[in-house]
Amino acid sequence: MEFTGKTAIVTGAANGIGRATAVAFGKAGANVAAVDIDDAGAKRVAAQIEDTGGAATAYQADLTKPAEIKAMVQHVVDTYGRVDALANVAAIYPRATVLEVTEEYWDRMMDLNLRAVFFCCQETLRVMLPQGSGVIVNIASGAAFRGIEGLSVYSAAKGGVVSLSRGLALEVARTGVRVNVVAPGNTDTDGIRANLTQEQLDAAAAELVSGRWMEPEEIAAAILFLCSDAASGINGGIINVNGGNYMI
Repeated sequence: MEFTGKTAIVTGAANGIGRATAVAFGKAGANVAAVDIDDAGAKRVAAQIEDTGGAATAYQADLTKPAEIKAMVQHVVDTYGRVDALANVAAIYPRATVLEVTEEYWDRMMDLNLRAVFFCCQETLRVMLPQGSGVIVNIASGAAFRGIEGLSVYSAAKGGVVSLSRGLALEVARTGVRVNVVAPGNTDTDGIRANLTQEQLDAAAAELVSGRWMEPEEIAAAILFLCSDAASGINGGIINVNGGNYMI
């Protein structure tokens, strides 16, 4: 997949799937805007891309604040002149049972996992629609389609991402812009390893159809495919990357 001369914004780029996606875009020739609230992490990823011959800029933003999203997109346009791809990867998923959920927890989960996705899409579409081209890929989760204990609010937010993406895809269908979804399954990221031991990871993997966790690079590959010209006929679609653990 070739992205030379194109510009990609990746949110949540400091770690995990976001980092893998930013690096993959860089290897494919894109100008990459690595966006994260973790400024040092975003800068490390941008430096990694540049060290391998790519072009990248790091941008620190709190995506729960629409004004910062607006400033981020404007920075990318000022730097590269256009936006051809947006990968909305940033998310949080702290667990809480139904009775443990507070108003603050609810708002925090929805603000980043759903509200920020919308405003990133909206601000990017302000650039893509006049261009007459561009692709947005929003990251959902298997949790959008099946219940997971302790993640009911996360599931609600990710289900919202799926519905939001379908609505946006319909709105832009005749503009040259496309909106799609990637729904990862269990993925081996730094965040997961910070909360699970290797023994727990292995035990969970044994319960999966594939017998293993997905790698962040496998999710990134699906994102890049949807952003490429090879996927020009895919709009409003969902690609599951879960090794067959669930099928929709």
